[in-house]
Amino acid sequence: MDKRAFFLSGKKCVLIPASKREAGFIEKLINEEEVRKNLAERFPRNQEAIMETLEAMNRKKEIFLVIADKKTDSNAGAILLHDFSWHNRRAMLTISILPEFQGMGLGYESSKLLIDYAFKNLQIHKVCLEVYAFNKRAVSMYEKLGFKKEGRFKKHSFKDGKYVDLLFMSLIHDE
Repeated sequence: MDKRAFFLSGKKCVLIPASKREAGFIEKLINEEEVRKNLAERFPRNQEAIMETLEAMNRKKEIFLVIADKKTDSNAGAILLHDFSWHNRRAMLTISILPEFQGMGLGYESSKLLIDYAFKNLQIHKVCLEVYAFNKRAVSMYEKLGFKKEGRFKKHSFKDGKYVDLLFMSLIHDE
């Protein structure tokens, strides 16, 4: 790995605090068609908009990390812990991985690293997420991590010309 500061490290990946340096990569990631189809984001995002998001997340003490593959020393995706409800000890998890890095265990490992950090260092009690029901690979990974389906919002989101179901899943610490 190069000399970038990392926040968390596993066997397959390191999690790097997102900064101006990674804005170009994040722009590529969230505008990538295969990634975007699984995101709620509807509009193109440029580096200026990404920097505004990073600055807002920093002000709110939210976590935005770039996932770097240790094997290739390449940026592979991004993972966020956001929308904290401190009095309820709850946060939302969001993750996106470039298609060429999917299926390599980076999503699982980076999620596990950040969730463990949230439980052990931030005193988070519950990590939640939303995922489109058609995204079977992601649902399977979340279930492998221990997430449980709490609800299904029928025809909740408009994607590619049709309404699709949205799943709400959560992982409760020590459960």
